[in-house]
This record gives sequence, structure tokens and C-alpha cells, in this order.
Amino acid sequence: MALVISAIWGFSFVASKVGLDHFPPLFFTALRFSLVAILLSPFLKIVKFRMKAVFWIAITVGVFHFTFLYLGIDAAGGVTAVAIASQLIAPFSVIMAVVVLKEKIGWRRILGIMMAFGGVMALGFDPVIFDQLDGVALVAFAALFMSAGLILMRQIQNVGTMTMQAWIGAISALPLMLLSFTMETGQVASILSMNWEAAGALAFVVIVTTIFAHGGWYYLLQRYPIAALTPFGLLAPIFGVIFGVVLFSEPITLRFIIGGTVTLVGVAIINLRTARKNPAIVPEPEV
Repeated sequence: MALVISAIWGFSFVASKVGLDHFPPLFFTALRFSLVAILLSPFLKIVKFRMKAVFWIAITVGVFHFTFLYLGIDAAGGVTAVAIASQLIAPFSVIMAVVVLKEKIGWRRILGIMMAFGGVMALGFDPVIFDQLDGVALVAFAALFMSAGLILMRQIQNVGTMTMQAWIGAISALPLMLLSFTMETGQVASILSMNWEAAGALAFVVIVTTIFAHGGWYYLLQRYPIAALTPFGLLAPIFGVIFGVVLFSEPITLRFIIGGTVTLVGVAIINLRTARKNPAIVPEPEV
């Protein structure tokens, strides 16, 4: 199940690219969360004394993270570099935990942070990736906002995954829709001209990624140690790269392999060490 979920997260980059080839980025994000809110409406329950925190998590993750993520995927025009850059959530999360929560980290996680950022910087010097640097930078900002959301999530307890997903959808949908109609055009035309590929991409990120994958991961977390599950989560960007190469014929160079490997090894060190020290801040991929 963990392996299937990782493959789903990897394929979500592909589904997002297909959706963004048809819909304006902000509008696609707004549609995603509108449908999530509708499908998960039974989980929209008031969480006493925690709704303020839930609101800010929804804004941070739903509005800012996914806006930058989808703008990044759209700007990059590919998924391989984006799949690697999205893993910066892990080092950003640890840095924020140190700065905001005053947590202490050892030399291994410091090494992991340096490797994660160094690997992404190495990707930027790849001639193939150079044309995607604006997309990679936007995805890095998305990772920064997701790490902030994870820090906020640590401040509240006993809020289920589906309840949180439902509130993120319900709170984010309207601001995203307003942003879309303020900054973009072609929303109505994209709906009227929607083909089966665009509809399938939207359905995938809403139903398969948001509901099945994230819900399934939460199910696994209730039954298995986080340290045992973390390596499976690290497979998501690898699946993303594989799908990008196979489905879109995206080129892979030696420099990309080296940079990507260094990044993922750094992320592995961070997540595995964090899983042993404090499982609460080990992020699951958010795509």
C-alpha cells in the first residue's frame, strides 16, 4: 500500500502538468479545492478551540503552497526537476523547527540540509534544467510555505487527515477562485472545452491523490512506525522523474542524476533522523 501511494504521489506531477496544459494554474488549484471540499463535506466538523489554527494552515498550505506549486509546474513545462525541487519541504521544515520552535538538530540533519539544497543548486547548472529555473524557484517557494504549514500543524492535536483536507479545501477555494478571476483569463472557456484528459487529471489530483493517497498514508501511520514508512515516501520524486521521462520524453543528463541523487540522499537523512527524533514533523509529499 505504501508503494502504491508513493507511485500515486509521483504520478500526481504528471496529472498536474496535464491539467495545467488545459486550465489556468490558479483556476486549476481553485477547482481542485472546491471539489475536495464538496467530496469531503461530511468531514467538515468544527474543531473546538482549533479553528483559528486550521484557518491559517488552510491559507498557508491551500492558497500559498499549491499556488506556487502549480505556477511552478506550469512555468517549468516539465515534471522531473519539479519532482526533485519539491523535496525541499524536508530541509525547510527542519530549519523552521529550529528557528520557530527552538529545536536542536545534530550534525547528520545539518549535513542532510546542505546536501538537499546543494543538490537542487546543482540541478540549476544543468543546461537541460536551466530553462526551467523559474519553475524550480516557484516550487522551492511552495516547499517553504508547506514547511510553514507543517509547523502550524504541530501546534494542534487530534485533527484527522480528512477533516484537515476538507477544511483546507473549503477555506482555500474562494480566495483561489477570486485570485484566478483577478489575475487570469479563459476560465469559462477551459471548462467548456474540457476533454477527457483534463477531466481525468483533475479527478486524479482530487480523488486519488487527496482522498485515497493522503487518507491511505494516515491509515498506515496509525499502524506502522513512521521510520518504517518514511523510505516509501522518498520514492515519490523518483516515480515522478520516471513518469516524466517515460510519458513526456524529458531528457535526463548525468548532472541531473548527480544533483537529484544528492538532493534525495540529503532528504533521506533528514527524514530518517527526524522520524527517530520527532515523527510529528516528517512531511508526506504534497502534490
